[in-house]
Amino acid sequence: MRSPKSGPGARPVRPVADLIQRVNVRLVPVLASVALVALVVSGVALSQILPGYFADEAERRAETAANATLILVRNQADILRRERPSELLTPELRNTRLLQPLAQLAANLLAQGTVEITYADGSRAAWAEPEPETDAALRAEGLQPDPGVDEQSVIDPRLVLALGQSISLTYTVRDVYTNRVATLQRVNGTLVGAGLAALAVSLFVGVLAARRLTGPLARLRRTSSKFAQGALDERAPVFGIVEVDELGQQFNVMADRLSESVRLLQDDRDQLREFVADVSHELRTPIAALRTFTELQRDGEVSQEQRQEFLDRSTEQINRLEWMSTNLLDLSRIDAGIFPLDVRWGDLRDPVREVVEAHAEMAEHRGIALTSAVPTSPVMLRFDRERIVQLLTNLIGNALKFTPRDGEVVAVLQDGDGAAELEVRDSGPGIPAAELPLVFDRFFRGTNVGEARASGSGLGLAIARSIVEMHGGTIAVSSELGKGATFTVRLPRTDAEGQ
Repeated sequence: MRSPKSGPGARPVRPVADLIQRVNVRLVPVLASVALVALVVSGVALSQILPGYFADEAERRAETAANATLILVRNQADILRRERPSELLTPELRNTRLLQPLAQLAANLLAQGTVEITYADGSRAAWAEPEPETDAALRAEGLQPDPGVDEQSVIDPRLVLALGQSISLTYTVRDVYTNRVATLQRVNGTLVGAGLAALAVSLFVGVLAARRLTGPLARLRRTSSKFAQGALDERAPVFGIVEVDELGQQFNVMADRLSESVRLLQDDRDQLREFVADVSHELRTPIAALRTFTELQRDGEVSQEQRQEFLDRSTEQINRLEWMSTNLLDLSRIDAGIFPLDVRWGDLRDPVREVVEAHAEMAEHRGIALTSAVPTSPVMLRFDRERIVQLLTNLIGNALKFTPRDGEVVAVLQDGDGAAELEVRDSGPGIPAAELPLVFDRFFRGTNVGEARASGSGLGLAIARSIVEMHGGTIAVSSELGKGATFTVRLPRTDAEGQ
């Protein structure tokens, strides 16, 4: 969090001593004559008015946070309703995928307190309080949960789910972090310590405080109201008052983080739209082919040989659809974070040999020399065997598909100090330099691959990159036109694995 002096247009916070020096000396006799009354009035005002005032502000902040949580849940529900509507239909999925993560986000960033989401029947859907890191950061700033602030609730009578269903939710914020207690302790300590020496200026300080506090707080309240109504670009200005500026800065941090979250959600939505458009485009080809083969057999007179050819081509298109659907399912599971790894200790040479042997017949049929080079000693690493086999299958299968007859494909495993390195080399036509950054993108199949381009889904290398990244590794490609391509995978060891 920035200090009150930072940021464009910020004014330095003047200490109380500077304000005292600016008092008109002609008012001193008048103020001295009412010093005792001013002390009593100031004491009463500070002990009665300010606690309620800070509590009201905290309650308004809690109400604003509850409204912001409602907006956040609605936005995320809209996205889930378009992308994964099934996650909204059952309470278990709705609570774990939608409400609980957003309640935790709201507790950390929006409310800075405890957030509870309940259904209309009173049952709890989600509950969260600031995480330990957030709690430590807030306490370091002098904030702590304030039980003297009433909880604030906002009811959403109709949260639209999938299939036209809707539910009613109540968003409650309580135990918000405030600096009310610390502020009052400092004020009371100042009154006691200053004593009679401060009587002459108590009235001035009280009037000045009232004048300087009410205006900025009213502006801050208006800003928070606009933000709660959806104006996410609204920010609190700097007023030159430490406590109010701290509150305003907390509001700005909350607003910045919420705006960033909304921006990320919008980016995810745009990426999803592009992904759906790409999938629709890729599905048109096999579907059109199947429709053509079916119509020719239904409407035309075809020979037995032609019928068998149509059936063979239809089988190829069905296999392509099945392969594409499997890859799309894997990618959707990866994006959703439900692509688990069964990481175990093992010898990395085994999956290399297994995949090479599994592709030996295909390589022989295509007239391609497929070999492997592995160390003589075990290459011990923690990895998911099934996913590594899938990774190598994609890389070696891709190399065989693009390598011409009498070509060569080599799988090389090397054992380094901090990582194991896998290389799959081929003697194919190579990849243009301009296309190298795109080879791991979804549905990218290149332009220098001839007929092999039409046989793939363009998803294998994207899945390979995801598998490598899930293992904490990196994957790269290098190529030169006419001299083949080399895919390099680096799988690091953790400190606990040893050498």
